Amino acid sequence: MKKIIFFIIALLSMSVQMNAENSADAFLNSTVNCYKSSKGISANYIITAAGTQSNGTIAMKGEKFRMISDDVKCWFNGKIQWSYSPMSGEVNITEPTPEELQMINPYSIISGFRHGFNARMLKSATASNHEIELLPKNAKQSDLASVRLTINKKTLLPNKIVFLLKDKTTMMITLNNYKTNQNLPNSTFEFNSGMVPKGTPVVDIR
Repeated sequence: MKKIIFFIIALLSMSVQMNAENSADAFLNSTVNCYKSSKGISANYIITAAGTQSNGTIAMKGEKFRMISDDVKCWFNGKIQWSYSPMSGEVNITEPTPEELQMINPYSIISGFRHGFNARMLKSATASNHEIELLPKNAKQSDLASVRLTINKKTLLPNKIVFLLKDKTTMMITLNNYKTNQNLPNSTFEFNSGMVPKGTPVVDIR
């Protein structure tokens, strides 16, 4: 589930050029390129699953990201990650391996989904939105049955993403309040002690 959430947030960088000749695969390829060249992007998100909702904000620039919600606060500066959970009551410092980054880094995740899924444009598109469906290439090894993206035709950014799992459960993410091409300082992606309770222990487990 964690990988799914970060994949969703990676889609915030979908400000790409599209026309009638673009295929869904070409669209995802452009997404990766645009994410790599982004000066910075942020958005609010709401995750709805199993009858519950959680919300938060995400900020990204290149390989760096910061995710803030009631459930977790996470900073990654491209090398070091700081994670705070109210349940553990501590900040953990880690230095993710390339394999671990496949689970937490937005660019790595969307690259993986690009190669692991077949994409197709859906005829259910409306006057204001495109719709793309992603189907896993290796269905036997995937927990996902499908992913459906709803993308605003004017902004070319996703405003809804629905995941259908094999057990027939769904998870929906809505995205809003986009801010693109932000010149985010690198300090945005460094641990900020003012965003966790005073006296929170910081544990270096590198």
